[in-house]
Amino acid sequence: MVVLGALVAAMTVTSGLLMFLEPGPTAPMPGVALTSIDRGSQGQSADKPQDKLFNTSGMQVPWKSIVVHDSRTPQGSAKTLHHIHQQLGREGLGYHFVIDNGPHTDDGKIEVGFRWSSQAPGDFFDAKTGTWPDAIGICLIGNGDAGQFTDAQLRQLVWLVQQLQQRYGISKDSIYAQIGARTAASGFPDAWFRQQLLNK
Repeated sequence: MVVLGALVAAMTVTSGLLMFLEPGPTAPMPGVALTSIDRGSQGQSADKPQDKLFNTSGMQVPWKSIVVHDSRTPQGSAKTLHHIHQQLGREGLGYHFVIDNGPHTDDGKIEVGFRWSSQAPGDFFDAKTGTWPDAIGICLIGNGDAGQFTDAQLRQLVWLVQQLQQRYGISKDSIYAQIGARTAASGFPDAWFRQQLLNK
């Protein structure tokens, strides 16, 4: 009886200790994509994607320019960029928008980062100009030096940039596509992209 009582007591204490040490539910990670914008396969949808794009909680910022970078990775998403940027000492995803290329996410999906939702400045860097405090940052998943971007990515990029141009009056001269080695847009159709911009 003494041995049985000691065994029950030991099991009770161990169970209580394990329950105490069990981690609670994981809180959502700050900095990852909060939502995505789906324009449908033909660029049309019943609900207006513009409404989702401009439904932000922060005070509207007088954005003056748009900067487009590539992730310099073959695949990824806003979540993977969030982790990379954290490792670089940033406070999570540095871009306002990320446009995916598949295969782990939908090709052409626009992911909206927390910086856009809260209208916070981006945290992306250019070796020539430094930071861009009044620029909207868009990142295309892919490496401009290693290959082309998908048609879906390019269509979504044009739509997104045009929407931002219209809302904030951003001229085409204030839109910068710094793809690949940041000196030449080798895998990016820069001339075609410039033709799609609004003449503001």
